[in-house]
Amino acid sequence: MYYKQVPTHATNEGECMEMEFHNTIRDADEGEWTSLVGTDHIERSHQWFRTIEDSGMTRMHYVFVRENGTLAAAACCHLFKGNRFKIPLLDVSSPLGLSSAFFCKTPHATEMLMKGLEEIRRREKAKGISIFELRKEGFFVLKEQLKSYIGFSMLGNTYLDLNFGNFKEYLAFLPYKARRSVKNTLKRTEKLGVSTVSTNEFARWKDVTYRLQKALCDEHNDYTLLLNKQFYDALEKNMKDTAELLLFFKDDIPLVFALFLHSPHTTHYKFVGMDPEYREYQAYFLSYYEIIKESIKRNKKRIFFGITTYEFKEKIGCQVEELFGLAKMKNPLLNAGLKAYITIFKAFR
Repeated sequence: MYYKQVPTHATNEGECMEMEFHNTIRDADEGEWTSLVGTDHIERSHQWFRTIEDSGMTRMHYVFVRENGTLAAAACCHLFKGNRFKIPLLDVSSPLGLSSAFFCKTPHATEMLMKGLEEIRRREKAKGISIFELRKEGFFVLKEQLKSYIGFSMLGNTYLDLNFGNFKEYLAFLPYKARRSVKNTLKRTEKLGVSTVSTNEFARWKDVTYRLQKALCDEHNDYTLLLNKQFYDALEKNMKDTAELLLFFKDDIPLVFALFLHSPHTTHYKFVGMDPEYREYQAYFLSYYEIIKESIKRNKKRIFFGITTYEFKEKIGCQVEELFGLAKMKNPLLNAGLKAYITIFKAFR
């Protein structure tokens, strides 16, 4: 474990701020972490970062700023190389997620976090620092403080607000053509005998889910988000009460799986896998309708559906939340061409 504590001058009489470096979220108490980051985005949670660490899929680094011993700011990061463009960046974002991982409320704490991130960048030999998945308000505040960083827009995160008492009310909310399409899919999958299993026994199904997701990755030649089997063991260990796996079958044949995360008020549609040979069963679309139905029953306020397939998600009532990023390269020549690079980088991230 790498740990360093750096006292800094007090901003007001009696205040003392310190910066810490860690390589595990377990060095922060879960309660104090939740007080800092909130509960609406489970991809920012202590549980999620523990899951990422235990999966071995990426090595995490954390900068904590404490004020009089209390956790007041934090940045979570990992070394990232694009799927096709191999310039390494220190990526400040929730791994395998669409949530910001830069938590700060004051300019002084921001300055300390950035010094910490720069030290990690040097140690990890990254070529630059990127701060991804910022919401609009936070982006403009941070951009004003980090004037040497280039700002840019990212692919938006789709979401559906659940202002419905039941699934019937949701269907009534949709335009006629979309409503008819949903009903036709539900009737067709029922007629074809597609069955559903909901479970939090992730380790039991990891061979199936890995195979289905890899089949989808093979089809698109993109393995960026392919979850290893150890991830499911880590998920069961850390998030058994907040994660859910839906599997869809034709008889004993697995067709599709979808993995969801639940916070007190929101649901996050995270990962999906599918056997392309059984695409005509339309279980992929059924996964959306099932999670909408279930989230309404659980009184969730919003579902986040992620990026891609915007046209389909618009038809089922989704809106798009704007996301932004900031980045700076170490090399002045690379920094000069950063906007063009980021345009390519984010397309393959």
